[in-house]
Amino acid sequence: MKGYRTASWAEFRRKVIRLDGGVCSECGRGVEDGAVLHVHHKQYIAGRLPWEYPFDACETLCGGCHAAKHGKVPPRTGWSFVGVDDLQDLVGTCELCGTVIRYVFMVDHPHWRPMEVGTDCCDNLTSTEIASEFMESKRRHVERLKRFVSSSRWKVGPGGIHFIRHNRLSIEILPDSGKFRLRIEGRRGKRLFSEIFEARRFVFQVIESGQLNEYMLKRSARRRLSG
Repeated sequence: MKGYRTASWAEFRRKVIRLDGGVCSECGRGVEDGAVLHVHHKQYIAGRLPWEYPFDACETLCGGCHAAKHGKVPPRTGWSFVGVDDLQDLVGTCELCGTVIRYVFMVDHPHWRPMEVGTDCCDNLTSTEIASEFMESKRRHVERLKRFVSSSRWKVGPGGIHFIRHNRLSIEILPDSGKFRLRIEGRRGKRLFSEIFEARRFVFQVIESGQLNEYMLKRSARRRLSG
């Protein structure tokens, strides 16, 4: 460490920082932004003093980015999105900033262990908008669900049967011994629902997922084969 207190190192350090434009090579922050600048050796050569390196073997880094390079704090760049998990009623914590989160985004880095983070930290680490676009998609999904469940297209007929037409399909919710059952195009479903709300919510889910369309296509195919 004594070599880093010499005039030779101070002069070498000054030149490297000047060549890098006076800013961190990773995050672009300079002294004016409150950054403390270091000079980092990209590799070490046995027997060579710190200032005896070619300039391109060194780079200017702020304190945070320098610590990341040496594995003391998580790197700020170079992360990849792995996947997302919905904790639902459970509560998670972003491993980077400590924020309480429901949706956990998994990110990976070649020089750091995988981490579970929140929306903003995922976008920042991966330099993408993957997490925010996912959350926006979830928001739009919930808005469509609310509109569908409360839609004026739902009607109530004799016997308390709730029904709606969707893509030329007849979808009904039938009272059944204090519960409710679906009937689609005259075919009764096996599943019972405790309330109308849950039945409508399920209808939305099978429409959005494509399951209803897939079911009707298979049914039509079976009819053609049997005919």
